[in-house]
Order: sequence, then C-alpha cells, then structure tokens
Amino acid sequence: MRAEVTSALGRYLLTVADDELILGYRDSEWTGIAPLVEEDVAFSSLAQDEIGHARLYYMLAADLLESDADHLALGRGPDDYYHASVLETRTTPKYDASGAHRGGGDWARAVARRFLYDLFDDLRTEALVSSSYAPLAGAVQKIRREEQYHLRHGAAWWRALASAEGEARERLEGALLALWPGLLGLFEDAPGEDILVAEGLLSRRTSDLRDAWLERVQDHCAAVGIRFPAERTAAGWSIAVSPEAGGRQGRHGPAWAELYDEMTMVRRLEPEAVW
Repeated sequence: MRAEVTSALGRYLLTVADDELILGYRDSEWTGIAPLVEEDVAFSSLAQDEIGHARLYYMLAADLLESDADHLALGRGPDDYYHASVLETRTTPKYDASGAHRGGGDWARAVARRFLYDLFDDLRTEALVSSSYAPLAGAVQKIRREEQYHLRHGAAWWRALASAEGEARERLEGALLALWPGLLGLFEDAPGEDILVAEGLLSRRTSDLRDAWLERVQDHCAAVGIRFPAERTAAGWSIAVSPEAGGRQGRHGPAWAELYDEMTMVRRLEPEAVW
C-alpha cells in the first residue's frame, strides 16, 4: 500500500473510531440515572459496545500509522480528534458539588441522537464490509452483528416516545430539530476519502451516504407522524439548514473542551504509566 493511501486510511479510521468513542462515552453517563432500571443496563451495554468498536478501529489505525491504540484513543491533543461535533454534547443532567440539580438532562435527545447516529453508522459499516482491506472488512462484520441490536433498541424507543402523549413526544420532536444541523455534519468527508474509494478501500465516501440516510429517517418520522425537517424535490433533497461541519477537521464546540479534559484526565496525570 502506498504511503499516501496508508496515511489516508489511518486518518479515516481515526474518524470512525472517534465517533464511536465519543458517543460511547456520552451514553455511559446515563448509567445509574436512566428513566428505567432496564435502561441502566441497556444503555450501559450500548455504550460499552461503542467503546469496544472504537478500540477495534483504533487498533487498525495504529497498525497503519505505526502508533499505539491507547495513545490514539486518549493521548492525542484536543484538535486531533475527528468525531462529528453532534456527538460530544452532554444529554445527562448537571449537578454541582453539593448534589443540587443545575439543569440539563434530556432522555429524548439522548435516544434521538443514538438512534439517528446508528442509522448513519449502519450505512457506513455496510459500505465498509466490502473494503479491499481485509482486516477492516473482517472487523466490521463483527461490529455489524452487534449494531443490529442497537438499531432495534433505538427504533423501539423512537416509537415509544413518539406514541406517548404530551411532553415525551414534544421532546422527541424538539430533539430532532435541535440535533438536525449536527446530524447532517456526520456526512462531512474525512481527508483522502477520494483516494480510498479509487483504491477500493472504501466503496463510497461518507457524503455519498446522506441521501440513503435521509430516506431512512423520513420513513421513521412518517411511521409515527413526526414532521421531517427536509423535503424531497425533483432536484433532490431540500434542506433548510446548513450542516454543522468542521468536526472531521478537528474543529469542535465548547462542550468538547470539558469532555476532553474529563476523558483524558487519568492518562494525562501519568502519561508514561503502564496499566
């Protein structure tokens, strides 16, 4: 594999791994405070799966970039993470040192973000299964088996919240609109994807997945009577808002600084430690 191809594939894998790690970390914050005991278990399991998937991608990237998976996961600077920014925001309640509630906490937003991300990730992994890079194709086959449970879980909660009366449905509708620009940012291409497609390492660019995702989300909205924030026209999809781009280039919002400090705190205390 030529050096530029190796570098592009390693960089792309960091993008995928970062998505999985950051969403897994944020979802893990619901452990112990989810609305149902069963969801304490289920959401924790989903978060664990995502972090496990991230580890597989980091290991693949480490082989290509001559690095270490733990360093790639927790040792890079804050500007060197390439996840979509929609994944980094907190959805759990905030409390101060005394235990007093200081706002936040939106289960519907957590459900909507996870489900709509999983619909995107299903399309992404579907495209990766046919990669000519055998280690990646093999890893993704395993990941896709686990992700089918994620999709079923998300679809069940999507229907439950949408069919509820009053606030639950309103919160789901509000979450979809609030998340929409960030969700569109999922489809920002990583640098070098054109090279990877030309070499057969990717079957499609990330941006090429958008229309299929829009169709899936539209179907799920129509099934429960939620207004879909885009319209299909003869010329293609009409979307009134601009994507929240920049995450794939390492540009993130204010929530990222707090999350990065928390997530990497132990490793930064003893960066040379062997665990």
